[in-house]
Amino acid sequence: MAFDDFKKKLSVAADLAVDKAKDLAETGKQKLDIAAEEKEIQNLYAQIGKSVYHLEKDNAESIYAAECANITERLQRIDELKKNPEAE
Repeated sequence: MAFDDFKKKLSVAADLAVDKAKDLAETGKQKLDIAAEEKEIQNLYAQIGKSVYHLEKDNAESIYAAECANITERLQRIDELKKNPEAE
């Protein structure tokens, strides 16, 4: 009798463990799906930003003039560094 009770309890515990593992897997997948969507949103924001930069970079009256100038300066700095890697 005791062995049958032990077997039954072990079976219940194993079923609970399997259910918990499934729940954790579903939660993990959901978190990965959310992270993938958030990354895609960030990529879309970056694309919008690039588009705005290219549209507004030569417009001194733009509300983004300072940011565009900053980006242009950094792009120029990157070009300089590529030409002369030892420049700081």
